[in-house]
Amino acid sequence: LATALYARISNQFDACCFIDDVSKIYGDHGPIGVQKQLVRQTLNEDNLQICNLPMASNLIRTRLSRIKSLVVLDNVDEVEQLDKLDMKREWLGKGSRIIIISRNGHILTEHGVDEVYRVRLLDRKCALQLFCQKAFKSDDIMSGYIYLTEEVLAYAN
Repeated sequence: LATALYARISNQFDACCFIDDVSKIYGDHGPIGVQKQLVRQTLNEDNLQICNLPMASNLIRTRLSRIKSLVVLDNVDEVEQLDKLDMKREWLGKGSRIIIISRNGHILTEHGVDEVYRVRLLDRKCALQLFCQKAFKSDDIMSGYIYLTEEVLAYAN
C-alpha cells in the first residue's frame, strides 16, 4: 500500500524519499544510517560525507526547507527511531509530507502525528491472492503448499 501510494503521488514533489524498513536500518547502523539514506535520496547526492546526526539534521533543515518534499518511513517499530531521527516537519518546505508506516499506532500518537490512517485487514480471498503473488509469483497456491499456506494466513490473521 505504501509503495503504491508513493508511486502515485511522488511526482507531485520536488524531492522524494522512501526508506524501506527503518527498523532494520536503525538496528544495523543507528539513526545516522536512516538520516544518511534520507539525505541521499531527497538530495540525489551519493557523495555527501555525513559524520554525525547534527550534520545530517542541518543538511535536512537547510536544503529541504525551500522545496516540497515527500518522506516515507516504512516499518517504524519504536518511538525512539523517530525521536533520534531528529527531523521536524517544520524543516521541510511548504506542502511537504512525512508518511510514517508502523504496525503500532501508539508510536504514531506518541510522536504527535497529525493524521492516522488505519488499514483494514484483507478478506481471506484477497489475503490468499496477495500471499500467492508474493510467495509463488502466481495467483494460485503451488501444489504441495496448500496446508502450509493456510497455516501462514491463519498465523498472519
